[in-house]
This record gives sequence, C-alpha cells and structure tokens, in this order.
Amino acid sequence: MTGTPRRFLVTATPPTTNGDLHVGHLSGPYLGADVFSRAQRMLGHTALYASGGDDHQTYVVTTAQRLGVDPVELAARCNREITGTLELADIDIDAFTRPDDVYRDEVREFFAGLYSAGRLVRRTWTFPYCAETDRYLLEAFATGYCPECLVGTCGAICENCGHPNDAGSLLFAESAGAQEGSTTEPRDVEILVLPLEEYREQFTEFYRRRRATMRPHVLRFVDEMLSRPLPDFPVSYPAHWGIPVGIEGFDGQVINVWAEMLPGLRHMAEAARVRRSPRTPAGVWAADSGFELVQFLGYDNTFYFSFAHLGLALAHGGLVEPTAIVTNEFYHLNGSKFSTSRRHLIWARDLVGKYGPDNVRFHLGLSNPEHQPADFTEAGFLETVRTRLHEPLQALATALAPHTGQPVTVRPETEALLDRYRDRMRRAYTLETFSVRQATETTANLLALLAARAAGDPGLAVAGLRVLGAQAAPLVPGLAAVIESRYAAATPGTVPELADLLPVTV
Repeated sequence: MTGTPRRFLVTATPPTTNGDLHVGHLSGPYLGADVFSRAQRMLGHTALYASGGDDHQTYVVTTAQRLGVDPVELAARCNREITGTLELADIDIDAFTRPDDVYRDEVREFFAGLYSAGRLVRRTWTFPYCAETDRYLLEAFATGYCPECLVGTCGAICENCGHPNDAGSLLFAESAGAQEGSTTEPRDVEILVLPLEEYREQFTEFYRRRRATMRPHVLRFVDEMLSRPLPDFPVSYPAHWGIPVGIEGFDGQVINVWAEMLPGLRHMAEAARVRRSPRTPAGVWAADSGFELVQFLGYDNTFYFSFAHLGLALAHGGLVEPTAIVTNEFYHLNGSKFSTSRRHLIWARDLVGKYGPDNVRFHLGLSNPEHQPADFTEAGFLETVRTRLHEPLQALATALAPHTGQPVTVRPETEALLDRYRDRMRRAYTLETFSVRQATETTANLLALLAARAAGDPGLAVAGLRVLGAQAAPLVPGLAAVIESRYAAATPGTVPELADLLPVTV
C-alpha cells in the first residue's frame, strides 16, 4: 500500500426488479464497482460495496401487467434472481437489500425532515391523465420523444442523452398500455419538488472541485444542464405504486422512486457496514464519516446522481457528497442496445453458467464500455477469451511442464519488469485514474509476454505469473486463487504445477 489509507463507500445503481441482469447490466456498474472495491482492499484501503432491488420503479408494474403476474411477486422473484446472478458472476457485494418496512420508514422520515426544514416546496404540476388506464402519465406510464435529442423514450429521463423530461416537455406524449387513439386530459396536481436552480452556485463549485474524479461525459452533461435554468425535481407524484408520501395534503401520491433512491442507498450502505465492517461506527453516509462516496452507474442515470441526489444532499446538509461519479456507456448486442422489453439480450446467468465467471469477467473487462459504446457477440467473446487468456495460459503450462518441481533463477531485470506491471495496475485501480479496461488490457499483455518468453526464461514466467495472479485478483478472482494455491503447494523457488488453471475451457 502507498499513501494514507482511504475509506470508500461504493454504490452500484439499484437494478429495476422487472427482470434478471443481462450481460449489458453486468458489464457496467456491477462489475466496475466490484473490481474497484476488491482493488482498494488489495491496496490496503477500506471499501464497502452496496446496492439493492429498485422495487418501486413503475417499470415493475408495466412488466408485471405484460406478463400477467402480480408486481409484488415479480419484484420478489427478480430480487432473488439478481442476487443469484451476482453471486454466480463472483460479484463480492457487501449488501444487496430490498425494500422492507424499516427501509420505507427511513425514506419517509428523510423527506419529512426536508419538508419540515423548508427545503421541499409545493408546486402545481400539470399531468396528462389517462382514464382508460387510470394513470397519470409519468415514468413508464408515458411514452413520447425526448425534447433534447428527439429519440423515442419514456417519461422522466431519456436513456439516450440522459436529459430529464416531464409530461409537459415530453414530445407527443401518449399513455403506455392504452389503446391506440386513446385520449388524455390535463389535471393540475400539487406536488413536492426540490428547486434545483436554488443550488446552482453550489453545483458549480462542487464540479469545479471534483473535475478530476468525474468522467468526461458526466462533465459534459453537467455543463449542458448548467447552461440553462435547472428544472424543479419532483419529489412526489400521483401514483399508487411506491412509498406513500405520508405528509398531510399529499394523499394519493408516492415518493418519486429516483428521489427515494438517495435515502435508500444510505440504508443499503448501513447494511454493507454491518456485514463487512461491524466495528465501524454507524452513519457511514454522514458528511463527517471519513468515507469517500464512489458511485457506479450507467450514463443514462447521470441526471439523478449528478443533480437530483446531489441537490438532496445539499438540501440536507449533513450527507457525504460523491467524490466520484463513474459512468459507463451502453453495451450493445450484435450492434443494438441490450433491451429486456424487446428480449434483445443474453442473460448474464446463462453466459456465466456456460463459461464460468472468470472468462466472462475477463472479456467484459477488455471490452468495457467506459467512455464509448462497446459491442458484444458470443463469437467475439469466445475468440477473445481463447486467444488472450486460455492459449497464453496453456503455452505457459506447456513450456514450464518440464521444469515442474525444479528451482528457477529470477534475474534482477525481471523484477524491474514486473515492477512496471505493478505500477501500471496500481494506476488502473486508483480512483483518480480508475479503468477496468486498462487493468485487463495490461494483464492480457503481460500474459502474452510471459507465454512468448517462457521457454527461454522460465524464471520470468514463474515470477511473472505469480505477480499477475496477485495483481489481477480484482479482475479474475477465481483464476487468481487457483494460481496462488498452486504456488503455495510448491516448494518455494521451484516451478509449480500449472496445468488446467481455468476450470472452464472455451
């Protein structure tokens, strides 16, 4: 470890519980947060990794109706499936919770406190109302076109450009699930909002200070939003699915699920603390906790984390603010965006179940959509894993097999070479320069070098593979554990048995 030990509070956006995780989900915040958390612990820091089921999304309702099931049962089933998939993919998450009575009480108390302090204000909001579905057009209940980039989208946020919308700004808004040609009527509803424009100076100063730990696309989005008046963020809206507001005068309204997520993540973080670090005092989300908040999310959720959640934290005044917002771009399947609703996907559990977690994690690391979209094909996956992981490992095992059990000499220049690898991996794992893609690419390059030089320099191959196993453990934890066990079983200074390091071949 170098420098002063740091303490990180790591979150991955709670997944909507209207389906299991597909490969696009896994390639983004869940793998990224896992690699980051494992790497910090390896470097001697503390990391708590938390997430949980996002049960109150309106997409749970629309999916349940399409499938003909009860939304409560759907959410419960999907929570179980998602938890199982994370475990299968070797995602070492400290807490994956789902809403319960304690959670709902904490969320209500959070917003009641903001309301009592005068931080939330009443606004009259005009919603289209659909009599056929008995719903106000919001979130998944509304479809139309984004007023910013003009792409087809649902209500609240545009998945393409990340800009927020509402029933008034969504172009050609229609009621999702209603018959074609159905009509709506405008209705005025008094709701609670957080007036984001009041925090403009604080947003501007925050992003001035944090530019070094925000990804470029986040900063571009922030600049776009700050170039015009910031919208009011609805904290409540008229709907029946979600947590009732519980404040007088707002009957028939629930807390906006994206507002709910901030105190929800605080609840999840406490569960992670209890599991991973029970001696750490409660209140890890407090501003004076000493934890740095690092949040992993898909780019389409940027508005909520960069403005809505930060605005709520500023309004509260006592919460930790994000040190870094680590976004990923879309992961495509055969050239088109992964989509649960269109069934254009590969379920993560199917891919991991067939090929094993290390093979999948290795490929997703190499093709990670950190700064631009990436594309997945099963043929490309097999080619990459075979040529950049399995074949070099097999070449190493074949070249070193005649030396098994024999002592080898490690030259001084070998240690210098391996120090370069350690330094590059440390940079890839450090928050300010974090990159799953760089860490995986550097590891694949060292593996290729070792395989090419093993026959003539077994000392380099033996020393290099052990260092690789240690440094790549956050990426391919299963392979790293096998490598470590083989070296532990061998006489120190001799060549260990290196055949069949990966249990699943491709």
